[in-house]
Amino acid sequence: MATFHSFCLMVVVMISVSLMLKTGLSYEVPAEPSPSPSDETDYAPRPLSSYEVYLQHCAAKLYPDCGDQVFSAIFFGNDTVSSTCCEKLVNEVGKRCHDDMTKYSLQSPNLRKNQFQILQRSESVWNYCLYLDHPALQPVHAPSIEPVGAESELFL
Repeated sequence: MATFHSFCLMVVVMISVSLMLKTGLSYEVPAEPSPSPSDETDYAPRPLSSYEVYLQHCAAKLYPDCGDQVFSAIFFGNDTVSSTCCEKLVNEVGKRCHDDMTKYSLQSPNLRKNQFQILQRSESVWNYCLYLDHPALQPVHAPSIEPVGAESELFL
């Protein structure tokens, strides 16, 4: 009888230890709340359109330092584009890419309110860079990159 009692006690201890380990090692992962229909936002990246891929290739030619200079000069009017970056803009990016990147950026609601000034500065930056890169096309005086709201001159 003593052996049967010891055996039962051993089984009870083993079951207790087993349950304690199982309970202690497991945990419940709280279920994510299901979004309400008004909160449904798709954060998954979507594939880029062929136009966006084209613009990425354009921007990659200016990345990183020159892209910052050109972007700041066009969208904020607070940076001067270096001659090295002007050379890249004119010879590697080209007028079409330059214009397309500017127009695409203007789709942002934050930038749209200054669209006229941004387009003026974009043209002014292009003309300034063209002047620096091709001195034979010198206008009577060098084009300047003008602050927001100022009239810009277009040089051919």
